[in-house]
Amino acid sequence: MADIGFTVLISNYSEYYRLTSYFRRYTKEMIGVAIGINHLLEIFNEKYYENLEGGILESFGRLFRNAVKLYVYPMSCGAYDRYTVDSSRTVTAAQSAAPNVLITARNARIVDHLTSLYAHLLDNHFIDNIVGFDANILGIFSRDALRKIRDHDLSWENMVPRTVANAIKRRGLFGHSILPTSTEIDVRSSNNDVSAGSIHPI
Repeated sequence: MADIGFTVLISNYSEYYRLTSYFRRYTKEMIGVAIGINHLLEIFNEKYYENLEGGILESFGRLFRNAVKLYVYPMSCGAYDRYTVDSSRTVTAAQSAAPNVLITARNARIVDHLTSLYAHLLDNHFIDNIVGFDANILGIFSRDALRKIRDHDLSWENMVPRTVANAIKRRGLFGHSILPTSTEIDVRSSNNDVSAGSIHPI
């Protein structure tokens, strides 16, 4: 991210309400948090708030109390279907419609007993859609790119900006390594054959 001109802050806060509370120390202005549909669904997963006496209501009270807004990036239907299959959480599969329909903050399906809470947040503009998105990247998941990097599948380079791909290769990030060329492999094989032959008893 830094290589393409963004300021990067790395945090170990796994809960969004803790992250926005940290930001609030340094500004009184509105705080906008950009997230994907998959993260939006996870925010409504009550298992993350079992340590709070007030559960999900307490966490949302902390998250949205001081001019905080969630901007949600849409997801293609195909990507959403893959997410529901790969995810260990239970999400409704009723999303799937025509393949060209996008899953957005407005048509995302939340578990039934939280739909009124979600509608309240939408109607009061605590949650809104991101506009001006790039439709060509809606099917990309970071975990897929990471897996391809580790598997030496070169198609990962088409999933990130060119500057980012160059930085990953230059620095050997995310398990990336330079594979030996076919010539190097042939030379190593030949050397192994010679070495093995030299220890045979006469």
